[in-house]
Amino acid sequence: MARIATIIKENATLRDQLSPENRSYWDDLVENMRQQAKFRKETVLQRELHDLLPEIIAAQKAGRDAEDFFGGGPATIAIALGKTGSRRPWWWNWDLLVPLLIFTLGTILPGVILPAVPLQLLLVGVEYGLFIVALVIGIWLTPRFTERGRVVAWLIVIVALLVAMRVAATTIPPVGLVYLTRGGGSIALIVFAVLVTGLTWWQNRIHPNSWLSAVLGSLWITTFLALLARIPATSGLMVTTSGNLLIALGTLLGDASVLIIGWHIWQARQHQTNNE
Repeated sequence: MARIATIIKENATLRDQLSPENRSYWDDLVENMRQQAKFRKETVLQRELHDLLPEIIAAQKAGRDAEDFFGGGPATIAIALGKTGSRRPWWWNWDLLVPLLIFTLGTILPGVILPAVPLQLLLVGVEYGLFIVALVIGIWLTPRFTERGRVVAWLIVIVALLVAMRVAATTIPPVGLVYLTRGGGSIALIVFAVLVTGLTWWQNRIHPNSWLSAVLGSLWITTFLALLARIPATSGLMVTTSGNLLIALGTLLGDASVLIIGWHIWQARQHQTNNE
Protein backbone atom coordinates (compact mmCIF):
# COMPACT_ATOMS: atom_id res chain seq x y z
CA MET A 1 0.00 0.00 0.00
CA ALA A 2 2.86 2.34 0.74
CA ARG A 3 4.21 1.81 -2.77
CA ILE A 4 0.81 2.57 -4.32
CA ALA A 5 0.54 5.75 -2.27
CA THR A 6 3.93 6.78 -3.63
CA ILE A 7 2.83 6.02 -7.19
CA ILE A 8 -0.32 8.11 -6.74
CA LYS A 9 1.77 11.06 -5.53
CA GLU A 10 4.21 10.63 -8.41
CA ASN A 11 1.31 10.50 -10.87
CA ALA A 12 -0.05 13.74 -9.47
CA THR A 13 3.36 15.38 -9.82
CA LEU A 14 3.74 14.14 -13.38
CA ARG A 15 0.23 15.30 -14.28
CA ASP A 16 1.18 18.82 -13.22
CA GLN A 17 3.86 18.81 -15.91
CA LEU A 18 1.24 18.49 -18.65
CA SER A 19 0.12 21.49 -20.64
CA PRO A 20 -3.48 22.65 -20.05
CA GLU A 21 -4.67 20.99 -23.26
CA ASN A 22 -2.87 17.72 -22.51
CA ARG A 23 -4.08 17.82 -18.90
CA SER A 24 -7.68 18.12 -20.08
CA TYR A 25 -7.19 15.17 -22.43
CA TRP A 26 -5.49 13.21 -19.65
CA ASP A 27 -8.29 13.77 -17.16
CA ASP A 28 -10.88 12.61 -19.72
CA LEU A 29 -8.75 9.56 -20.47
CA VAL A 30 -8.46 8.63 -16.78
CA GLU A 31 -12.21 9.05 -16.31
CA ASN A 32 -12.89 6.74 -19.26
CA MET A 33 -10.31 4.21 -18.08
CA ARG A 34 -12.11 3.93 -14.73
CA GLN A 35 -15.12 2.63 -16.64
CA GLN A 36 -13.14 -0.30 -18.03
CA ALA A 37 -13.24 -3.62 -16.15
CA LYS A 38 -9.48 -3.98 -16.37
CA PHE A 39 -8.96 -0.83 -14.29
CA ARG A 40 -11.57 -1.34 -11.59
CA LYS A 41 -8.80 -1.89 -9.08
CA GLU A 42 -7.17 1.40 -8.20
CA THR A 43 -3.74 -0.24 -7.95
CA VAL A 44 -3.96 -1.52 -11.53
CA LEU A 45 -5.14 1.86 -12.80
CA GLN A 46 -2.45 3.86 -11.00
CA ARG A 47 0.32 1.58 -12.25
CA GLU A 48 -0.96 1.91 -15.79
CA LEU A 49 -1.07 5.70 -15.41
CA HIS A 50 2.45 5.62 -13.98
CA ASP A 51 3.63 3.92 -17.18
CA LEU A 52 1.74 6.25 -19.49
CA LEU A 53 2.54 9.63 -17.96
CA PRO A 54 6.31 9.69 -18.67
CA GLU A 55 5.58 8.74 -22.27
CA ILE A 56 3.06 11.51 -22.83
CA ILE A 57 5.39 14.02 -21.13
CA ALA A 58 8.23 12.97 -23.44
CA ALA A 59 5.90 13.38 -26.43
CA GLN A 60 4.86 16.80 -25.15
CA LYS A 61 8.52 17.87 -24.95
CA ALA A 62 8.89 16.71 -28.54
CA GLY A 63 6.05 19.01 -29.59
CA ARG A 64 3.27 16.42 -29.88
CA ASP A 65 -0.07 16.79 -28.13
CA ALA A 66 -1.74 13.95 -26.24
CA GLU A 67 -4.32 13.10 -28.88
CA ASP A 68 -1.67 12.89 -31.58
CA PHE A 69 0.52 10.74 -29.33
CA PHE A 70 -2.23 8.25 -28.48
CA GLY A 71 -3.79 8.36 -31.92
CA GLY A 72 -7.40 8.93 -30.88
CA GLY A 73 -9.83 10.45 -28.43
CA PRO A 74 -9.89 9.58 -24.71
CA ALA A 75 -12.90 7.25 -24.96
CA THR A 76 -11.44 5.25 -27.85
CA ILE A 77 -8.00 4.94 -26.26
CA ALA A 78 -9.49 3.94 -22.88
CA ILE A 79 -11.36 1.08 -24.57
CA ALA A 80 -8.19 -0.04 -26.34
CA LEU A 81 -6.20 0.05 -23.11
CA GLY A 82 -8.92 -1.83 -21.27
CA LYS A 83 -9.04 -4.77 -23.63
CA THR A 84 -8.10 -8.19 -22.27
CA GLY A 85 -4.39 -8.70 -22.00
CA SER A 86 -1.75 -6.44 -20.57
CA ARG A 87 0.21 -3.91 -22.56
CA ARG A 88 3.62 -4.91 -23.72
CA PRO A 89 6.17 -3.77 -21.11
CA TRP A 90 8.00 -0.52 -21.93
CA TRP A 91 11.31 -2.29 -21.96
CA TRP A 92 10.35 -4.97 -24.49
CA ASN A 93 11.61 -3.37 -27.69
CA TRP A 94 14.47 -1.44 -26.12
CA ASP A 95 15.81 -4.35 -24.07
CA LEU A 96 15.87 -6.53 -27.17
CA LEU A 97 18.13 -3.93 -28.78
CA VAL A 98 20.75 -4.39 -26.06
CA PRO A 99 21.80 -7.97 -26.99
CA LEU A 100 22.18 -6.79 -30.58
CA LEU A 101 24.46 -3.94 -29.47
CA ILE A 102 26.46 -6.23 -27.20
CA PHE A 103 26.86 -8.69 -30.08
CA THR A 104 28.06 -5.84 -32.31
CA LEU A 105 30.51 -4.60 -29.68
CA GLY A 106 31.74 -8.08 -28.85
CA THR A 107 32.16 -9.59 -32.33
CA ILE A 108 31.96 -6.99 -35.09
CA LEU A 109 33.63 -3.76 -33.92
CA PRO A 110 36.71 -5.37 -32.30
CA GLY A 111 37.57 -6.85 -35.69
CA VAL A 112 37.77 -3.43 -37.32
CA ILE A 113 39.69 -1.53 -34.66
CA LEU A 114 42.68 -1.61 -37.00
CA PRO A 115 41.88 0.15 -40.30
CA ALA A 116 43.78 -2.47 -42.30
CA VAL A 117 41.28 -5.15 -41.26
CA PRO A 118 38.12 -5.03 -43.42
CA LEU A 119 34.53 -5.83 -42.66
CA GLN A 120 33.39 -8.89 -44.61
CA LEU A 121 29.80 -7.94 -45.34
CA LEU A 122 28.70 -11.45 -46.30
CA LEU A 123 30.15 -12.92 -43.12
CA VAL A 124 28.71 -10.09 -41.01
CA GLY A 125 25.26 -10.67 -42.52
CA VAL A 126 25.44 -14.40 -41.79
CA GLU A 127 26.63 -13.76 -38.22
CA TYR A 128 23.76 -11.35 -37.55
CA GLY A 129 21.34 -13.88 -39.02
CA LEU A 130 22.69 -16.62 -36.75
CA PHE A 131 22.46 -14.29 -33.76
CA ILE A 132 18.82 -13.39 -34.46
CA VAL A 133 17.90 -17.06 -34.87
CA ALA A 134 19.63 -17.89 -31.56
CA LEU A 135 17.88 -14.99 -29.82
CA VAL A 136 14.46 -16.06 -31.09
CA ILE A 137 15.08 -19.66 -30.00
CA GLY A 138 16.25 -18.52 -26.57
CA ILE A 139 13.20 -16.30 -26.07
CA TRP A 140 10.92 -19.12 -27.21
CA LEU A 141 12.53 -21.58 -24.79
CA THR A 142 12.61 -19.26 -21.76
CA PRO A 143 8.98 -19.62 -20.57
CA ARG A 144 9.10 -23.39 -21.03
CA PHE A 145 11.68 -24.08 -18.31
CA THR A 146 12.25 -23.45 -14.65
CA GLU A 147 14.81 -20.83 -13.63
CA ARG A 148 17.64 -23.38 -13.59
CA GLY A 149 16.45 -24.87 -16.87
CA ARG A 150 16.48 -21.43 -18.49
CA VAL A 151 20.14 -20.98 -17.62
CA VAL A 152 21.00 -24.36 -19.15
CA ALA A 153 18.88 -23.65 -22.23
CA TRP A 154 20.54 -20.28 -22.82
CA LEU A 155 24.01 -21.79 -22.32
CA ILE A 156 23.23 -24.40 -24.98
CA VAL A 157 21.96 -21.70 -27.34
CA ILE A 158 25.06 -19.55 -26.78
CA VAL A 159 27.47 -22.47 -27.31
CA ALA A 160 25.60 -23.48 -30.48
CA LEU A 161 25.79 -19.88 -31.71
CA LEU A 162 29.53 -19.67 -31.08
CA VAL A 163 30.12 -22.96 -32.90
CA ALA A 164 27.97 -21.86 -35.84
CA MET A 165 29.80 -18.54 -36.04
CA ARG A 166 33.15 -20.32 -35.95
CA VAL A 167 32.10 -22.58 -38.81
CA ALA A 168 30.81 -19.58 -40.75
CA ALA A 169 34.09 -17.69 -40.25
CA THR A 170 36.13 -20.57 -41.68
CA THR A 171 33.86 -21.48 -44.59
CA ILE A 172 32.34 -18.27 -45.95
CA PRO A 173 34.48 -16.64 -48.66
CA PRO A 174 35.67 -13.04 -48.16
CA VAL A 175 32.96 -11.28 -50.15
CA GLY A 176 31.99 -7.62 -49.81
CA LEU A 177 35.10 -6.25 -48.14
CA VAL A 178 34.64 -2.78 -46.61
CA TYR A 179 37.53 -0.90 -45.02
CA LEU A 180 36.88 1.63 -42.26
CA THR A 181 39.59 4.03 -43.35
CA ARG A 182 41.28 6.64 -41.18
CA GLY A 183 39.02 9.47 -42.32
CA GLY A 184 35.68 7.93 -43.23
CA GLY A 185 36.05 5.10 -40.74
CA SER A 186 36.69 7.51 -37.87
CA ILE A 187 33.63 9.54 -38.76
CA ALA A 188 31.47 6.42 -39.08
CA LEU A 189 32.58 5.09 -35.69
CA ILE A 190 32.02 8.43 -33.94
CA VAL A 191 28.58 8.85 -35.53
CA PHE A 192 27.57 5.33 -34.42
CA ALA A 193 28.77 5.95 -30.85
CA VAL A 194 27.01 9.33 -30.67
CA LEU A 195 23.75 7.88 -32.03
CA VAL A 196 23.72 5.06 -29.48
CA THR A 197 24.59 7.50 -26.69
CA GLY A 198 21.80 9.85 -27.75
CA LEU A 199 19.32 6.99 -27.89
CA THR A 200 20.37 5.90 -24.42
CA TRP A 201 20.04 9.44 -23.04
CA TRP A 202 16.56 9.78 -24.55
CA GLN A 203 15.44 6.41 -23.21
CA ASN A 204 16.81 7.12 -19.73
CA ARG A 205 14.80 10.33 -19.52
CA ILE A 206 11.70 8.15 -19.62
CA HIS A 207 12.96 4.96 -17.96
CA PRO A 208 16.11 5.40 -15.84
CA ASN A 209 16.66 1.65 -15.55
CA SER A 210 17.05 1.01 -19.27
CA TRP A 211 19.61 -1.67 -20.13
CA LEU A 212 20.99 0.52 -22.91
CA SER A 213 23.21 2.28 -20.37
CA ALA A 214 25.14 -0.97 -19.88
CA VAL A 215 26.76 -0.79 -23.33
CA LEU A 216 28.04 2.78 -23.25
CA GLY A 217 31.33 2.07 -21.49
CA SER A 218 32.27 -0.70 -23.89
CA LEU A 219 31.07 1.33 -26.87
CA TRP A 220 33.27 4.34 -26.13
CA ILE A 221 36.29 2.27 -25.14
CA THR A 222 36.12 0.41 -28.46
CA THR A 223 35.59 3.67 -30.34
CA PHE A 224 38.56 5.26 -28.57
CA LEU A 225 40.83 2.34 -29.47
CA ALA A 226 39.68 2.46 -33.10
CA LEU A 227 40.39 6.21 -33.23
CA LEU A 228 43.88 5.67 -31.79
CA ALA A 229 44.54 3.23 -34.63
CA ARG A 230 43.49 5.91 -37.17
CA ILE A 231 45.25 8.97 -35.76
CA PRO A 232 48.69 9.41 -37.39
CA ALA A 233 50.41 10.11 -34.07
CA THR A 234 49.31 6.81 -32.51
CA SER A 235 48.48 4.52 -35.44
CA GLY A 236 51.99 3.08 -35.52
CA LEU A 237 51.79 2.08 -31.87
CA MET A 238 48.52 0.17 -32.34
CA VAL A 239 50.08 -2.36 -34.75
CA THR A 240 52.86 -3.27 -32.31
CA THR A 241 52.81 -5.75 -29.44
CA SER A 242 52.11 -2.90 -27.04
CA GLY A 243 49.18 -1.84 -29.19
CA ASN A 244 47.79 -5.37 -29.20
CA LEU A 245 48.07 -5.46 -25.41
CA LEU A 246 46.28 -2.10 -25.22
CA ILE A 247 43.47 -3.43 -27.42
CA ALA A 248 43.19 -6.56 -25.29
CA LEU A 249 43.11 -4.51 -22.08
CA GLY A 250 40.53 -2.14 -23.52
CA THR A 251 38.37 -5.05 -24.61
CA LEU A 252 38.52 -6.54 -21.11
CA LEU A 253 37.63 -3.19 -19.55
CA GLY A 254 34.73 -2.82 -21.96
CA ASP A 255 33.39 -6.28 -21.11
CA ALA A 256 33.80 -5.55 -17.40
CA SER A 257 31.88 -2.28 -17.76
CA VAL A 258 28.95 -4.11 -19.34
CA LEU A 259 28.86 -6.55 -16.44
CA ILE A 260 29.27 -3.92 -13.70
CA ILE A 261 26.76 -1.42 -15.09
CA GLY A 262 24.37 -4.24 -16.01
CA TRP A 263 24.56 -5.57 -12.46
CA HIS A 264 23.61 -2.19 -11.01
CA ILE A 265 20.71 -1.84 -13.45
CA TRP A 266 19.49 -5.33 -12.57
CA GLN A 267 19.62 -4.50 -8.86
CA ALA A 268 17.68 -1.27 -9.45
CA ARG A 269 15.00 -3.17 -11.38
CA GLN A 270 14.76 -5.81 -8.68
CA HIS A 271 14.37 -3.11 -6.05
CA GLN A 272 11.65 -1.43 -8.08
CA THR A 273 9.83 -4.73 -8.61
CA ASN A 274 9.99 -5.62 -4.91
CA ASN A 275 8.56 -2.22 -3.94
CA GLU A 276 5.56 -2.52 -6.26
